[in-house]
Amino acid sequence: MTSMAAPAPAPRDQVAADVYTELSQALDSVQAAGTFAAFAKIKEAIIKPFFVQDVGPVDFPLQESTARQLIEKARQAPYGKGSETFVDTSVRNTWELDASQLDHMVPQWTPTVDSACKWAAKQLGITVPITAQLYKMLIYEEGAMFKAHTDTEKVPGMFGTLVICLPSEHQGGDLVLKHRDVTKIFKTSEAQPSMACWYSDVSHEVLPVTSGRRWVLTYNLAISHPLHSRPCAALNAPRHDKVRRALAAWLGLRSREGDGAHSGYLYYLLDHTYTEANISLNALKGADRSRMQCLNDVCSDHNATLLLGVLEKEEFGGCAEVYDGPHGGRGGGGRRGYLGDNGEDDDDIEDEDSEWHPFVDVFETDVSIKKLVNPEGRTLRTGLKIDTAELEGNLIQDYADPFETADHGERDYSGFTGNEGVSARHWYRVTIAVIVANDAVDEFLTKAITRTDAQGLLPKYLLRCSDPKNRASVMKTVQYLAQRAWSSASSTSAAENYVYIPESEFSMEVVLQFLETVLLCQQYELFSKALGWFRTRVGTPLFALVKTAAAEELFDFTKVKDSLLQNLSICSLAARPALLSSLVSLNGDNRSLYIRDWAANEAVPAAIDDCLRLQKVTEADGSALATMVEEYHDLDYLSTKLIPAIEKRAALTPFALAAFLKCVSFADRGADQMPVHTAVLELCKPLLESVINSMDVGTLRSKNGAAQTAATTKAQRYSYYQEYRYSRSEPQALEFLISPSLLAECVSRCIQLGWNESSMLLCRRIVDRAGLIPVPEFRHLWIPFIHRLMSTLEENRVPLSTPRYQEVACAILELYLDVAVGKEPSGEVNYSQRPVNPNCYCTDCPAMDRFLASNQREWQFPAAERRRRHIQTVLESRGAGCSFNTLRYSSPHTLVVTKNIDSGARAKREWTDKFTQAWDDITKFDQEKLKVLLGAHYERITSMRHLRFPGTGTAAQAQQTIAERPRQAGGTAAQPIVIRDSPFAGMKRRAVD
Repeated sequence: MTSMAAPAPAPRDQVAADVYTELSQALDSVQAAGTFAAFAKIKEAIIKPFFVQDVGPVDFPLQESTARQLIEKARQAPYGKGSETFVDTSVRNTWELDASQLDHMVPQWTPTVDSACKWAAKQLGITVPITAQLYKMLIYEEGAMFKAHTDTEKVPGMFGTLVICLPSEHQGGDLVLKHRDVTKIFKTSEAQPSMACWYSDVSHEVLPVTSGRRWVLTYNLAISHPLHSRPCAALNAPRHDKVRRALAAWLGLRSREGDGAHSGYLYYLLDHTYTEANISLNALKGADRSRMQCLNDVCSDHNATLLLGVLEKEEFGGCAEVYDGPHGGRGGGGRRGYLGDNGEDDDDIEDEDSEWHPFVDVFETDVSIKKLVNPEGRTLRTGLKIDTAELEGNLIQDYADPFETADHGERDYSGFTGNEGVSARHWYRVTIAVIVANDAVDEFLTKAITRTDAQGLLPKYLLRCSDPKNRASVMKTVQYLAQRAWSSASSTSAAENYVYIPESEFSMEVVLQFLETVLLCQQYELFSKALGWFRTRVGTPLFALVKTAAAEELFDFTKVKDSLLQNLSICSLAARPALLSSLVSLNGDNRSLYIRDWAANEAVPAAIDDCLRLQKVTEADGSALATMVEEYHDLDYLSTKLIPAIEKRAALTPFALAAFLKCVSFADRGADQMPVHTAVLELCKPLLESVINSMDVGTLRSKNGAAQTAATTKAQRYSYYQEYRYSRSEPQALEFLISPSLLAECVSRCIQLGWNESSMLLCRRIVDRAGLIPVPEFRHLWIPFIHRLMSTLEENRVPLSTPRYQEVACAILELYLDVAVGKEPSGEVNYSQRPVNPNCYCTDCPAMDRFLASNQREWQFPAAERRRRHIQTVLESRGAGCSFNTLRYSSPHTLVVTKNIDSGARAKREWTDKFTQAWDDITKFDQEKLKVLLGAHYERITSMRHLRFPGTGTAAQAQQTIAERPRQAGGTAAQPIVIRDSPFAGMKRRAVD
């Protein structure tokens, strides 16, 4: 934000000051043919009687009985304040009838209204057709008035108001209109009937009626066609010449003394204030219209451009601390300004007593062009920040304060709170013209631009780059806009400039258009910077773009290859094959052979270096690395570069196994050349054995298993057991994530290649280290592996009874039951718990822990209140599941702690859930095939009798296994057996697949 202590603008030299004064005076000399408000008496002959709904015919002058009938059908007129509408007779004391109640008067009044429209257009200096839409009938009784306000747009194209004062005897009720320094007073009591018109932004009020009734019809004035040109007679040649000479003098001054010596843009304050929704050359009024039309014509003949803008100053400051009520000074905060759509009655009230709180101190000041448009009204910028010193230095009019007579309002009034000071935000709005030298338009439009606006402007400038004449100057603006759009700073280091941009603010279409233009314009340094900004977000479209441009030889590839390699280096190894394939032509196109050589000689070696450098490389990375070597290199590279690199990372089993399998596919490619095929296999077999010897079964994780472990650890961290409470969740080790199919495929390759020793080594490694398998991985990794192993053996016609595979399946399933399910607990009542072990050295906590560890349910603890409260607090904070009661019949009082958790019953329920899950997992196997695979262990594993607590179930029931149940047609198991006196009594089992 601009500080109030901003430095004063540098003093203008006398020559520049004279030029500014000359241009300001030349524009001021252009005047509109009309005025901001007008008043006239109407001939009584043209005022026709009319008919009012539910009242009947109304004649003139207004009679007492008729007035009472009209008021009976009317309602109290509201007034608008900000975005709300109020009825307050202290602000507006008026009766109103809607236009819908006056429909019957329209036909006979059409000639009268048409005449009034022509008169209003002439008086206001408008030379194009206008229309008048009936809005309200208003009746002001004695004492009625309407405080100062301005009208806002109620219909499209509205620019002003027309009032016809009907014959009715009254005194007072004068209409007072003010615009800038001019005040007009229209005495409707002395001229009946009469009419008045004024522009919408003219402040006006109706003074109190002292006697009688003031009776008027109000109309909304609007331009018939919003695009209709409205030339003024004031635009004559002599005034054009003054403006032309003054503008030429300013442009000449910049040309003689250099662009840097003088600003490339000037500001001129307009007479009227216009809203953001209604600012364009056609929407201007009176002298503003005449001056800007003249200035636009002159700018078109010279090297200058006219722009229009809504300029706002916002101040944040402290107000006097006035306490008038329970919510602070004058009713409290949340104030809003005066301009806006107020619904039923869009009049804005200048109620300074209730809406304006003067500052005693200003903390911050912001000046910005809220909306900047071209003469046709097309938006060019929003929220363009303007330095206060810059505004003062470039304003050609000699105003001490350009916002002194501006429309203003207040918002965010804090009111009196008793803690912080009273504060508010004041805003002031004016409309300005910006005169910009053509060579400074880009500089002005892009200054202090936001990220979103910069991306919006870029396509326009990128198109201009296609013209070689403009390229040098335009590319400077393109670079500035690109940095504003995608970079965090103007640092020379692209890596330091990276900033994450949300998808909603990141236009891929603009990014690709920018990169293509920069590449075709051979701006290689900017291209390199841009890749640092975008990092991995552009990806395949970027490389495809480079490929297309390279095929047409539109740029020098050697100038960008290092930038592309750097961009590849920040991508994962898994993503690089797709990126390279989108860049390299695979159809033997001679024009892109040098790109293929770059991929082979630079991109692939860099990937191997990254494989050794990166701490974590994954299963997908291993497959991708071998794929790139296979695509761009030969056997020699495989043996001298890739395989040694894989061996160095052999401890990362998923990466190494995936790379190994891709290397074997290298041999398949040379199957028709036996020496090549044999040579590759001779390299791959030792590699596989090296990987197997380095494999740690306990570290391997599946994606779902790792997620379950992390979730379980997080839950334990919040339990009351100290050893979990202060532990941290295990990070998901991406380098150890492996798919069951990868392990099964390794077995399949060993079988197909006849590597019995390797397959035996793999099976022995799994069996020996199976005891290290984490519990979640049995279900998510190793049981799915057994399913795939059975399919692999069948596909390769290997008997399921092969001992090495039987050992693997038995070891995994036995450990799954013993470790993941475990022995059935007795189910006896048990109230023992793990000790809380608080980090406390008092003498009471050890006694509390002994109580928790025992099977005792109740503990009586006589002690002083402080000690009792301490014990209760510790147990409650650890979630020990106890209830508390205090016995007060003795001294000291006794705290009674009662355990509510039966550990035995809870353990029984948890075991039942695990047993059910294991039963379901085993029944998913084809039992005939599983029986062959498990051999002599089948009955023990499938019955799970050894897990049961001694004495549950009968001997006959325990002897029946899954495979021994009666079979139904189609080979599925019939109704599952029920083990009586077990946790599964009455439960149905899943049928065998």
